[in-house]
Formats: sequence, C-alpha cells, structure tokens
Amino acid sequence: MKPAITILAVTSCLFAATVATTSSKTLTNFNSLTVSEMCALMPWDTSFLRPNTCDHWVRCPDKDNALEEGSCASGLYYNKELGRCNLADGVSCPYYGEETTTNTNVCANEVDGTFIADTTSENCRGYILCQAHKSIKANCPNELIFNPTSRSCVYSTQYTCPVTNKRISTPACRGVANATRLAHDEHCEKYYVCIDEMAEEHECPVQMAYDVNHGRCVSISEVTCYATAALPEPENTFCLDTETGKALSGYFADSESCSAYYICDEPVKGVHDKEPKHLECALGQYFDYVKLSCRDRLNVRCLLDRCMGNSMEYVNVAGDCQSYGRCSNGSTVGTGRCPDGYYFDERSQGCTTTNHNYIACSA
Repeated sequence: MKPAITILAVTSCLFAATVATTSSKTLTNFNSLTVSEMCALMPWDTSFLRPNTCDHWVRCPDKDNALEEGSCASGLYYNKELGRCNLADGVSCPYYGEETTTNTNVCANEVDGTFIADTTSENCRGYILCQAHKSIKANCPNELIFNPTSRSCVYSTQYTCPVTNKRISTPACRGVANATRLAHDEHCEKYYVCIDEMAEEHECPVQMAYDVNHGRCVSISEVTCYATAALPEPENTFCLDTETGKALSGYFADSESCSAYYICDEPVKGVHDKEPKHLECALGQYFDYVKLSCRDRLNVRCLLDRCMGNSMEYVNVAGDCQSYGRCSNGSTVGTGRCPDGYYFDERSQGCTTTNHNYIACSA
C-alpha cells in the first residue's frame, strides 16, 4: 500500500505552489476584478449580475453611456436571462447562499500550520495553509489529492474525491445571460461563449479577429482587441490565388526579388501551403520561372529593380539594350543611354558597339 504523503514533510515547498488556474486567468479570477475590468471583457451595453450577490446588477458602458450599477427593490432578485429584477421565488440565483460566506476567513480561528481542504478545488488537489490567521492556497503534487480527514496529500487509491465528477462553472459566466460572449485575454482572434455557465472557446475565421466592443468577429484591420490580447501573425497567402481561392503548388518567382523564389507544397485537405520554402539563387544569378532554374542574371528577363542584391555601379535595363541604370546602395537612382550605335554591356560596365542581345535587356 502506498503511504500517505504528509504535508508537514513538504512545508518548505508550500510557498512555491500556486493556485490552480484554467486556460484564462482573467475568467477564473473574474470575481476579484473591478466592475470596470469585468466590463472590459464584455461587449458594449452588456448587463450582468454582480458576483456574490443576487440582487445587484451592472450595465456596462457603450460609446454613448457610462457604466451603471443598481440593485433590485426589496424582495426581488436580478434575472440575468431577462436583464431585469423579478420576484426572488422565481429567480435562480447562482450565488444564493454565498453572500455571507464568500469573504469568510476560514483561518480566522485556526492555529498556524493548520491545513484545510479548499472547497473551491475542482479535483480535490487544492488545500489551504493557515499562517497568521490568513489563508494560503496551494495544490498537492501531481497525482495526489487532499484528504480532509488526515489533512494530508494522498494517492487517489487512499481517498475518493467526492467532487471528481462535479461540474464547476466558470466564474465569469455565472452572472451573465446564456450565450454571452467574453473576450480572450491572450489571443485577439479567439473569444469565449458562456453556455450553461461554462466558457466555451471559439476562434474567428482566417484574417478576422474578435472585437471586444461589438462582441463579434471583424476584419483584422478594423478590430479593437482586449487590452492584453495579441493579434495573430499575418497568414502567408503566397500559395493561394486570392482571386479564385485556388491553392497553388510548384515553383514561383518572388515578386520582390529577381534572385529569390518560392516552393509551394501540395494543398492538404484543400488548404494551401501556409509555410512555403523561400530560397535564393547564388550571387549573380536570377530565378528563371520558365526553366525553373537559377541562371546567369543576363540570361533572365526580370522587370524588378536590377540593382537589388549586387554591388554593380551600372546595370542593363529591361526592354532597351542601349540604356543602363545607375545603382546606389542596391537601388536604381537614375538612368542613362549609350550613344547611337552603342549598346550597354553589364559585364564590362560600359558601352560597346557589340550588341550581345542579352535576354535581360531584350524587348
């Protein structure tokens, strides 16, 4: 039989432990937020039941109205689904019976070093250490649960957790109407929907993000994200024909560099390659899309800036073998033209009577 793991033996490790959290700390710690911070998660003009009460409500601000708080008349509870106060007997209050116990200090009358089960723990791993009449929440090590009788961390074979299958609601969803949307605190393209007091994570379509004020997915260029939420990295759509929506595959010239090219893999389940290989030819070579080869730059017709990526002072000009471009820091800063009967030769960096008919400058 596996021995119980007494907490007294690991007291020195308690302060390194943290309270168990879900994927969103903001939603889990919702009840400790200010009313303004709560509203920051919700769309404009959303009304909800203030945490740990049955008759206090909050109406979030919008672009025209300020935040408003109120309380129901005597004998009424706030109905979060209807957004109004009703007779208490006809309203199911998610905080009923908690008004006077939520802020109770369970360690007020306990001696230092006392261990108590954390009744808010979802899986019996949580416990409370009393120090100076204050509560310190912590968790048992992995695979262990807290036994309130022995006040120690034990294996699941030694104690049956009575709440193992208990459904724990998301704090942020308890006081809002069903189907209320909440912002994601890390990813702007994601959001939560409260269904039966549980937060379900959803994600916006590609190139869209969740607008915290309007409570819906909008174009990334128009979105207002939650303060701590980051926008997704722009999707690489090089391998997608944006006009037809058809996925592309094969070798393609880079639209910004004569020497670079992309390799798009075959689409997977109809989805285009979002991470195409981006390669570059050796110095002095350009990518030839027709022959799918890296070739001498003078044997490739490229309409981009031919001064890019080289240290030459002058280069041939596409479409006119008598003209030349003047380079500075990898960019064309001016053009010139050889005298009649002369042609510019990029190799010799001068005008010559011989027309080499380079493809680079051919019409």
